[in-house]
Amino acid sequence: MSSGAVALCKHFERGGASSEHGRAHPFWTLPTGSNENKTEIARGILEDMLVQAVWRNVMLLHHGVAVYEIRNARGYGMRWTLDIEEKKDDIPSDVQTMTANGDTLVPNEEDDFHKDWVIIKTTFRGFLEPIAGMDHELPGQDASTAEESLRTQEKLREG
Repeated sequence: MSSGAVALCKHFERGGASSEHGRAHPFWTLPTGSNENKTEIARGILEDMLVQAVWRNVMLLHHGVAVYEIRNARGYGMRWTLDIEEKKDDIPSDVQTMTANGDTLVPNEEDDFHKDWVIIKTTFRGFLEPIAGMDHELPGQDASTAEESLRTQEKLREG
C-alpha cells in the first residue's frame, strides 16, 4: 500500500467521519478494498488535487528542510516534506565581501530565503483539512471543481 493510501486510511476518520459507523467524510473518499484499490483511490485524489489546487506554498522550516502544501478552493489539501540542499555554484565576485581585517574575500552571508535550493528527497506527509477562518478561493474561482472531484472519487470507490 502506498504512503498516500496509508495516510488516507488514517485521515479519513477525522472531520466526524467514521468507517465503522458509516459516516462519510465531507471531502475525502473512504479507502476500501484491496491495498491496490486503496492506492488507486489515493492516486486519484492526488491527481485531482494537483489539477484543482488554487493555493500552493513552500515553507522553509529550517536549514535543509522545507514543506510543500497545496489546497483546493474548499481548503482541503496535501503536504510533503522536502529535504533540500543549497545549490553550490561559484560565487560571483560581486556577491563577495571583505572580512573585518580587510584582506580575505568570503561569501556574503545571505539568509536561507534568498538561496537557491535543490530538492534531494520528497516525502508525503498527509492530507489537510481546511484551516478555520481561511478562505482559499481565488478571484474567479468557485468550489464547483471540488464538487467534481468528489464525484470522481466516488466513482473510484465504486469501481
